[in-house]
Amino acid sequence: MSKQLRRAILERHKKSLRGKLRDHKILSKQLCHLKHFYIYEPAGLQSMNEVPVVYLFRGHEREWVHIEEDSSRKSSTAIEDVDFLIHEGVLPPMILVMPGLNSANNHVPSLGINMKGRWSVKQKGLGTGRFWAYLTRELFPFVEKNYPSTQHSKRLAVGFSLGGFTVSLLGIHYPGYFDHLGIYDGLFMWPKLLDPRVKPNEPFNDKVWLENPLFDAAFGKPRKRKALKKWNPTDTLFKAEASLIEQLNSTHWWISSASSDGTSGNKDRTTYFVHLLEGFKLPLGFDSIVFDEDASHNWHWTDRFLVRFLRETLL
Repeated sequence: MSKQLRRAILERHKKSLRGKLRDHKILSKQLCHLKHFYIYEPAGLQSMNEVPVVYLFRGHEREWVHIEEDSSRKSSTAIEDVDFLIHEGVLPPMILVMPGLNSANNHVPSLGINMKGRWSVKQKGLGTGRFWAYLTRELFPFVEKNYPSTQHSKRLAVGFSLGGFTVSLLGIHYPGYFDHLGIYDGLFMWPKLLDPRVKPNEPFNDKVWLENPLFDAAFGKPRKRKALKKWNPTDTLFKAEASLIEQLNSTHWWISSASSDGTSGNKDRTTYFVHLLEGFKLPLGFDSIVFDEDASHNWHWTDRFLVRFLRETLL
């Protein structure tokens, strides 16, 4: 992201927020790189003893705070919406953390995993690609240390699209850390990468994950099957021992999809994943999988999902 855009985002929110949007950075030992992320602080934070922390995932750190991220946002960003509702007393004060998980130009996603492929040296912002280690060993401890009011309060994570995939990984591979997880129109993997909608049912036919060049950097080209299996939440659940299922029971899942994405891909994947969680009797939130009959795969509806998720979990 250009310095000009970063300055514009900060200047906009300086004028519009009652709280503050801060541009933080960590010189990551895991990434061997300086990594930016945004943190929203509610007004009066210094006088608060316990404040919930909410991690917002997509790809680039700018996406939750960029008014022009897509054309569906008309007047406010997700952070401005939350800040306004805190000011109105509709939502309680909270800290919002927006990690950067993609290349600086947002062209190469890491998915929040320790990447196994290769990428051009021109793609800045990825470093070593060890994003799982960065999140769990550096970013989360940074927030706990620098915002001690979060240490004994609720921890939540929300993800949109590929950010939803990252949230599903955090829920299953980092069990018990989060109290609530929200996923809107997430791109989930089928078990064993076998898409049940494709006939004949040949092994490894989930072409989205296996053939889309968008994931070459994360999973290699050709795909590294061990990495795909390791970072597939559905496969992890199927082989989970009772001790893991017990840990997972401490987290509440709130999962919705758009009404359609043209091919119903995310809707079908979301439906399967929700039913899988139901089969393990894990706590689920929303009654309906489709968020709204008009809901689309865009930032307008993601921002609406975020607000509803926060109202359901923090009030």
